[in-house]
Amino acid sequence: PHIGGAAQQVIMKIITEPAQPVTALRKTVPPNVAAAVAKALEKLPADRFVSAAEFARALGDASFQRAGGPETTRAAATRRILPWKLAATSVVLLGAGTVLGSLLSRTETPPRQVVRFTVPIPPSLQLPGNPSWDAPFALSQDGSRLAYLASDSAVTSYRVRVRHLDQFTSMVLPGTEDAVNPFFSPDGKWIGFVGRGNVLRKVAATGGPVSPLGPPDAATGSGAASWGDDGFIVYPRLNQLARISEGGGEVTMITDSATVAYAGAPTVLPGGRSVLTVACVKQPESDSCASGLYVLDVSTRKLTLLIDRASRGWYLPDGHLVYGTVEGALYAMRFDPGKLAVSGAPVALLDGVAISQGRFARVALAPATGAMAYLPNVGNEQVVIVRVDRDGREQVLVDAPGSYAGVRLSPNERRILLTMPDASGGLQAWIHDRASATTTQLTFDGTNIRPAWSPSGDRIAFTSNRRTRFYLWTMPSDGSDKGERAGEGPEINGPTSVHWTRDGKWLVVDGAPEDGKSPGGEDIFAIPTAGQRTMLPVVATAASEQSGEVSPDGKWIAYLSNDTGRYHLYVQPFLAPGGRTLISAGGAQEPAWVSNHEIAYVNTDVDSMVVARLEFGPTITVSRTTLFDHRPYQSGGISQRSYDVMRDGRTFIFARPVNERHVVGPIVVLNWVQEVRRLMAAAGVKE
Repeated sequence: PHIGGAAQQVIMKIITEPAQPVTALRKTVPPNVAAAVAKALEKLPADRFVSAAEFARALGDASFQRAGGPETTRAAATRRILPWKLAATSVVLLGAGTVLGSLLSRTETPPRQVVRFTVPIPPSLQLPGNPSWDAPFALSQDGSRLAYLASDSAVTSYRVRVRHLDQFTSMVLPGTEDAVNPFFSPDGKWIGFVGRGNVLRKVAATGGPVSPLGPPDAATGSGAASWGDDGFIVYPRLNQLARISEGGGEVTMITDSATVAYAGAPTVLPGGRSVLTVACVKQPESDSCASGLYVLDVSTRKLTLLIDRASRGWYLPDGHLVYGTVEGALYAMRFDPGKLAVSGAPVALLDGVAISQGRFARVALAPATGAMAYLPNVGNEQVVIVRVDRDGREQVLVDAPGSYAGVRLSPNERRILLTMPDASGGLQAWIHDRASATTTQLTFDGTNIRPAWSPSGDRIAFTSNRRTRFYLWTMPSDGSDKGERAGEGPEINGPTSVHWTRDGKWLVVDGAPEDGKSPGGEDIFAIPTAGQRTMLPVVATAASEQSGEVSPDGKWIAYLSNDTGRYHLYVQPFLAPGGRTLISAGGAQEPAWVSNHEIAYVNTDVDSMVVARLEFGPTITVSRTTLFDHRPYQSGGISQRSYDVMRDGRTFIFARPVNERHVVGPIVVLNWVQEVRRLMAAAGVKE
């Protein structure tokens, strides 16, 4: 609507002159449309439409008229602009037109509207159902793209998909099979993730070759990595924090296991000199650690506690620190990145956020634009416990729905050992008595998971963090005392698989010793249950070995190894010399001995139950039989088995969801920073 010989002249007219009526250019424009266009071009925001919807109604309303009309407005505007102001404005415009443009945008641009929507996931895709995964999605810094993990019917492993939020479809990134915890580079051109072999990798956000960044098993821990604007990536490694260049190279540990029990879920602050992290710092005066959201000075390794019991943290460039709680809420406080300190009272922002098994808020933020994505808390999955024969025929054992996981049948098959949340949401060991149909809580202190029966059924073994970190414990199955540490030796990082040999002489676990003497990331160890209970390595290589289970006769151990880049099932002699034999033809997880000659496992290529039969001789001959579809039942993982096998060797025990799984996509909130500012202002927190 404005014409000039130079940009400065056009800017001058925009500021000083009302737009000419659209009817001057096209006489047939209806009067109401002309009036609506004129109102939309008013100089003052208060004189314009308050919303696009109001503008649309005016364009369609034949009776709409603008008060005063365009000619009246033109005259009034001309009278308001005095000659000396016009001259002064001309001088400023000719000298610094861009500055005025910036000032104009500041005074006239209203705050962007907060927009919420759920990203629909096509029925053909499945999101990760494992609650131990912290945030299976990420937002680009500009908030325009969502990267998330999903599998389809053709490929059962989870791969990274990228969706532009202004489009309906997503693009899968080849080479990202078995990816975990995706994250964007600051410029949005790259996506990092943890791939097969627990290797930190990156791939172009538009697709292309996948590049490894760190050594195998370098990226084991809790929470996604964070890519700083200084060109370095901070990521969890063996429950500590490590730092590596975005181009790969040497890995530098930036926390110390001597003082830090665990650290995860990092967020690199601007400049890369400090990092927000959820950590538990050991207390010298007691056998405990202080858990919460800390800020880490990378150069000095000093950790400063910001918020007790917080679950992840993010920094918004306008000076707000957003953090989650283990109860599934988000809060904000003022934060000074120079002083690395919070101030003022916390302000509630959002409730009902999903929490992972590691107690991390399942949230992704795009600090540059203040966009946010999160998974809503839809409650714990309700399951029943069923028995399934080799032909896939099913019979319900426990028909009362519950949040059961990790089912284990007692040796006499009268009781079922379970993992379930307690009243506060923490995971504990429970025992269900089949005869009385009652379920009793067995453990109470801390988080107690992955329980296993002793061969006699009078004790259970489990991993517990009641002593700052996850150790292996045993206790009476009647709950008569709280139990004791299973043995002495290096501390195991994180929850482990637990297996009790049939003769009761050994407890078999997997993990990465804290002393760093393991040649690989995670290995398999045995702890004697009598005598000197020192942890002994059973399978320890440069690869990662997990889920060790010993045959009923005690001669062989089956385990998973990722030395080929993905996990396969192997067998070798238990605590005796001898080579290994490959058992699975494809990807495998959750092995369990059915008899001395048969091993069951989940074929991860097609998500089916398989039984491998072994004939022992000079070599081991393997034949495999696919039994039934595993997808209807609860899944475990590479270090946890979700099912059990009855003593007849022909019947399996599973937890099956009561209702059909509904795919719930993340909720995206655009311009969420505006809501944060509004809530902070309403609470009296000054900018």
